[in-house]
Amino acid sequence: MPYVFIGVGQCGGGILDAAFYDRNMFKVAVPIAINSATLDLQTMKNLSREHWVGMSRDRGFINGTMEGFDHFISGGYGKNRAKAEEDALRHEDSVRDIILERARVTGSEEGIGIAVAFIIFALGGGTGSGASPVIAKVLKEMGIPTIAVVVLPASHEGGLTAKNAVESLNILTEHVDSIILVDNQKIAYAESTERLFQRYNEYIARSLRDIVVGTAIERLNPAEFEGYAPVIDLKDTIAATSFTLGKRQRPGFACLGRASERTRDLLHYIFPIGGYKEIDVISLLYRSFMKLSVEDIRVEDAEKNLVLLRLPPAYLTKAGRVNTSMAKKVMEEHSHLGETHFGVALTKRNLATATVLLTYRPNQISRLKVMSQLASQYEDVTLKVLDEYEKDFALGPKELEAQE
Repeated sequence: MPYVFIGVGQCGGGILDAAFYDRNMFKVAVPIAINSATLDLQTMKNLSREHWVGMSRDRGFINGTMEGFDHFISGGYGKNRAKAEEDALRHEDSVRDIILERARVTGSEEGIGIAVAFIIFALGGGTGSGASPVIAKVLKEMGIPTIAVVVLPASHEGGLTAKNAVESLNILTEHVDSIILVDNQKIAYAESTERLFQRYNEYIARSLRDIVVGTAIERLNPAEFEGYAPVIDLKDTIAATSFTLGKRQRPGFACLGRASERTRDLLHYIFPIGGYKEIDVISLLYRSFMKLSVEDIRVEDAEKNLVLLRLPPAYLTKAGRVNTSMAKKVMEEHSHLGETHFGVALTKRNLATATVLLTYRPNQISRLKVMSQLASQYEDVTLKVLDEYEKDFALGPKELEAQE
């Protein structure tokens, strides 16, 4: 069963392209790059035309290999989110057909053969923020569990981008299972932001690759190792980044963090016999906390979390064993609900990595409040979930059940 990765707009396409730098991603996932500007698609290094989908104002969604593609897909939407949404809604049937065709799915039941979908886009622009909630709606109607990876605009980008972000999120939260936040404010104060954007996209892409490749390709058999060596999958990712309130499931708002350390020195890298360094997994976790993808986020406020350790097999043997049980305990201590989804994967690389997802209610994330305030100054619009989630969390099980 393949996964589907959909990058929408310039930013979403950039992160998608960086994720498929690792050819292992093609073994388990189908990439779909959707854009309304051919020039943006042409900057991709890892995804060819067969993975492109153009968004035309008059022809809807068309394949990248179609004759005359460059002529039909030339403009873009600028920051006109409403127009991109309008055009996407008019052609949403073709979105479903393209997803099924690209994933090579057959069968009468909707969603057969697609285990999980990722949709990646920037919230502040036009194409991504307008079309992506429509695509998410189509995925939900197909019965496909969906994780949205969304990029928050920096505060200095202005009220229009904040308005686009708020309007897009207000729709998106009704259609996805999980939301992972990436925050442009993290690099807003840098002098050379263009170069940093690329590096930032690559960092997010590596984090996503860790989770997908680590859970789908590098799965271990816990019975082959002594001690604590648990296995997780992408369904755990959704469980770790969503909330169940009564009979209703709502997406959580999560941020990513990743830290890595080489496991061998240069000599043993050239002559790969032994020579593994001692790895402090607890330190690796805390370093990942320092690199979270959202500005001004408090680790101690997280409601739940997920962590995936990717380690060479030597670190799970008796001689070189790392303390995975203690690492799990650390993650449980950083969860208000005492819920952590903890997994270990094997890697052939000379690299140990810790990739974490920390999940919050929207009101615990100051950047969402700031964005809502900026949007309301531009137009009469606010982020609905800031109040909605708090009302739901304040209700007890009986009150929630009465609302269903």
